[in-house]
Amino acid sequence: MSQPGLRSRFALSSTALWLTAVALLVCSASCAQADRESKSCDDGLAMCGGACVDTQADPDNCGDCGSVCASGQRCEAGECADEDRGGGGSGEDDSAPCAPGLEECGGRCVDLDNNPRHCGGCGEKCPDDQLCEDGACRCDVGLEACDGGCADLSKDPMHCGACGAGCALDQTCVDGACACDDGLTSCDGKCVDPTSDPEHCGACGVVCVGGLVCQAGTCACMAGDPEDIGSTVPQVLRGTTVGADTYSGLDCVAAGSTEVVYSFMAEEAGTYRFDTAGSSYDTAIAVLGFGICDELACNDGREGSQASASVTLDEGDEVFVVVSGHDGAQGDFVLNIDRAAPPVCPMGNIEPTLPQAVHGDTWALGDAIAPSCGSRDTPDASYTFTAPHAGRYIFDTAGSSFDTVLELRDGSCTGAVISCNDDITAGTTSRLVANLTEDQTVVAIVDGAEGESGPFTLSVTEYVPPPCPEVVLGTTFPVQVTGTTASTGRESALASPCASGGGPEVAHAFTAPADALYTFDTLGSGFDTVLYVLDGTCSGPSLGCNDDATGVLQSQVRVVLDEGQTVVAVVDGYSRTAAGAFTLNVNQTFIPPCPLIDLGSTAPQTVTGTTVEAVDILRPTCGTAGGREVTYSFTAPEAGTYIVDTFGSNFNTTLAALDGTCAGRTIACNIDAAGGKQSRLTLNLEEEQTVVLLVDGDSASASGDYLLNVERFAGGGTCTAPIDLGSSVPQVVTGSTAGQPESITPTCGASNAPDMIYRFTAPENGIYLFDTFGSSFDTVLQLLNGSCGGTPLRCNDDSGGPQSSLSAELVAGQTVFIVVDGRGTSTGDYVLRVERFNGSGTCRAAINLGSELPLTRTGSTSRQPNSATPSCTTGSDAPDMVFTYTAPVAGRYVIDTIGSSFDTFLHLHTRSCSGVTLACDDDSGGSGTSKITRTLNAGQVIAVVVDGYGTASGNFTLHITAAP
Repeated sequence: MSQPGLRSRFALSSTALWLTAVALLVCSASCAQADRESKSCDDGLAMCGGACVDTQADPDNCGDCGSVCASGQRCEAGECADEDRGGGGSGEDDSAPCAPGLEECGGRCVDLDNNPRHCGGCGEKCPDDQLCEDGACRCDVGLEACDGGCADLSKDPMHCGACGAGCALDQTCVDGACACDDGLTSCDGKCVDPTSDPEHCGACGVVCVGGLVCQAGTCACMAGDPEDIGSTVPQVLRGTTVGADTYSGLDCVAAGSTEVVYSFMAEEAGTYRFDTAGSSYDTAIAVLGFGICDELACNDGREGSQASASVTLDEGDEVFVVVSGHDGAQGDFVLNIDRAAPPVCPMGNIEPTLPQAVHGDTWALGDAIAPSCGSRDTPDASYTFTAPHAGRYIFDTAGSSFDTVLELRDGSCTGAVISCNDDITAGTTSRLVANLTEDQTVVAIVDGAEGESGPFTLSVTEYVPPPCPEVVLGTTFPVQVTGTTASTGRESALASPCASGGGPEVAHAFTAPADALYTFDTLGSGFDTVLYVLDGTCSGPSLGCNDDATGVLQSQVRVVLDEGQTVVAVVDGYSRTAAGAFTLNVNQTFIPPCPLIDLGSTAPQTVTGTTVEAVDILRPTCGTAGGREVTYSFTAPEAGTYIVDTFGSNFNTTLAALDGTCAGRTIACNIDAAGGKQSRLTLNLEEEQTVVLLVDGDSASASGDYLLNVERFAGGGTCTAPIDLGSSVPQVVTGSTAGQPESITPTCGASNAPDMIYRFTAPENGIYLFDTFGSSFDTVLQLLNGSCGGTPLRCNDDSGGPQSSLSAELVAGQTVFIVVDGRGTSTGDYVLRVERFNGSGTCRAAINLGSELPLTRTGSTSRQPNSATPSCTTGSDAPDMVFTYTAPVAGRYVIDTIGSSFDTFLHLHTRSCSGVTLACDDDSGGSGTSKITRTLNAGQVIAVVVDGYGTASGNFTLHITAAP
């Protein structure tokens, strides 16, 4: 029954509830997709089962679609809660189980097949962008699973068109494809702004060249809007670069700054100058072409803070004038513009009455001369001067306001350059000194460095040198005098015998009070000196000259003077600008007798001594000069080989032997023997022959205690006692070089090793072979004619390995000395083989190849003599094989050694080895082989020599073919 004002309430049975739930599930499953796609709900409502419901209050969709509250529960704030039943209830069990197909999760009955909060199991919540189907989370319609999330491939910039296909930062995803952002265009695979990109200005591929910039899609010369200053000259503009923009990036500015740009038009043709004199900061200035902004001139002021530039313009030419700053500087500027006067040379004449000074200003002058030591495109002023008489004249720009360049030309503006100077000493003005003849005319040109210009002063004076010598020291010693070479007006008057010595100098006369060694030095001077000592007068011969003493920039000269001998000691500078305060020291050293000690004729003997208190008088021919020495005389008691050494000394010695007296010729000299720091000599002396032994230091700092050992070598195998091999061939001898003296220095290799010497006499005319194959060390083999002092005939270091071989053509009865030596300090057991060559393939017995074509011959150059030396190399000592060949027909022939096992040389001669060389080749065949192409006449006979590079030998292949 129904009562007014009351709402009927029915309590459904469990069966009714179950049927209702099934109906809801069927609807949810079948309609969800269509509902989601076709309908939308107001704010606060959700589409569930085709209807818009409030998931915060609907018990059939509590919290989520399909989340049904249990019987007796209501939905509050999206959560199921027990309902407060009043009286008159139906008596149904409030805790009735969930309907079939539903599971209780957190007090709710849910369908695990499609509930996104409990998908496949209680609490298994799907991500917000996924729904639940058949108990599994999947992406909603229109989305794809990518990297653990759901993405809309039609518009997701991280997955555009496919998972992982990301768009660039300046792109968006439209309909599954990356597209450039609004305002950008795709060009060459990149998004560019065609309104400002200089590589794609206005359209793809349109490049702004030559310094043009892209503005609003059009290539333009200058960014911004330069101020038009017309064509008025002269004119002065003032402005500031503070807060201005930067456009140009000038080449002459290391680090750019803000800039102000003006446009200027030339009213008439001429040279126009622009400068920033009067500006408050370190400026830079440039003039750019109006069309493509090419730099016509650019200057950043270099050492000064003001900048200037000049350009030559035709009538109507327009340019941009850019005022900027050096290294980022900004500030207030002044811009001066004027048209330069036409270039004129000379502008005037300097009167010959001296001294003279000319004043002027180069700012608005033309550029008539490009000086040899300055810069181009700089205004200059020029004047002629005629010397009133022969003399030395000084031209300088002292007092000028800018960095000047001064040049002197002979006769006219196009004459030869006499001299040119940029900066004298450390200043920015210039100075020239020239020797002129009477009535000689010169042109003095005042120019600027790096485009500088301004007021100048050109002075001309005659140089009157001081007397020479200036200072007389007398005979006092030791003496120390001080002075300066940098006094005003002083110029170089003397030519230094060593170094450049172009600086001003001061000359001192000194007279020796006694026979002694005198040391002159400039130690303590404040600049790089040159010191020389002249005999008698300032024009006398040089007795000694030095630039830098050991380890310093000052100088030292040591000379032996006789009592009463006068010398002039000149303190000079290393270069034209080297001048300053100097100190000249003169000291005397007693000269000991030479030789100091007589050793007599005793051998063996050992003497000890020290060089610490000795003096440096003599100069050995080896080692470094400056060491102190002690001298001995020794007379050979009998003819023989004598060994002299300093083994056991405690410093780096030099040992020399002089013939007869201290002034005699050097017989032998040695620095380091056997790889050590002491010295050893081998002397072949005649009976009663006297030598002076000089024990010296290897450098000026090398001195100390020494042992001097002298002994006669009692063994054989020396120059005075060679081992006689007679005339037998072949023969093999063995021995050792250990303990032998160093009798001979070979002409090949680098040897300071002991050696063994043999004498051999050729039994008949022929070619003889000598080798050390089988020796235990790195040998050097030399052949001398007749004696150790005879002409070197042959020398070989390495013959395809560390041992040596050589050949020589000897006549019957000819005696040769065979020297078995070692490379470096090598020594050891050796094998010496001597034999007469009886084979063919030599210059005397060439192998006839006939006229076969094509032809191939193989063989080996090993054990062959060295018959011929190729003309296309020097120092070849390799064995060779000699052939003759007769061309069967006229034509071009290819002759090569391709396929040979060693680095070959190939040379051709007319008829024989002594004929004219037709061709010579080293490596044209590749891989170290040789190849020659040559035109031959029919019947022409040539000598073909297969040779080796250096000492190389081995198996060869010789081909002769017709050229293709």
